[in-house]
Amino acid sequence: MSNLTAILAAEGPNGNFIPSDINELYWGSVAFGIIFVIFLWKGVPAIKSAMQGRTARIEDELAAAKAAKADAEAELATLSGQLGDADAEAAKIIAEARDQAAKLETDLTAKAESDIAEAKERSSIEIQAQRDQALSDLRAAVADQARTAADAVVRSNLDDASTQSALIDDYISQLAR
Repeated sequence: MSNLTAILAAEGPNGNFIPSDINELYWGSVAFGIIFVIFLWKGVPAIKSAMQGRTARIEDELAAAKAAKADAEAELATLSGQLGDADAEAAKIIAEARDQAAKLETDLTAKAESDIAEAKERSSIEIQAQRDQALSDLRAAVADQARTAADAVVRSNLDDASTQSALIDDYISQLAR
């Protein structure tokens, strides 16, 4: 700090705002005027155009932002409409799936019932065929036993052939019942 004080004290104040040498005032004023005129001639238009460019750029950005906002709102409206359509489409698909499931259930139930009826009919026919076969086998076995018995009776008692034949027929008819 002492160096700064020494430098300032080297040139003593004269008590006025004007320097002690009047030429310094003239040349300083002329230099200031020249710099001021050059500034007004070159600097002010450059500053003005920079300010106008900045203003135009900001206005363009604001216009672009408004356009982007309008586009976004239009897209939002479109997406909202599509979302509503998607909900309706989903409800429609679910309803169709339920209808198909009900139809499939009805079809499967009807098919199962028809399969059951067919199985009962086949079983009934099979049972009847086995019953008829068993009766036929039984009649054949009884007829064979009756012939064997009749043969034994005929051999032991060869008196009358018609009596023997009537006896065999009567025995077979009793077994058939």
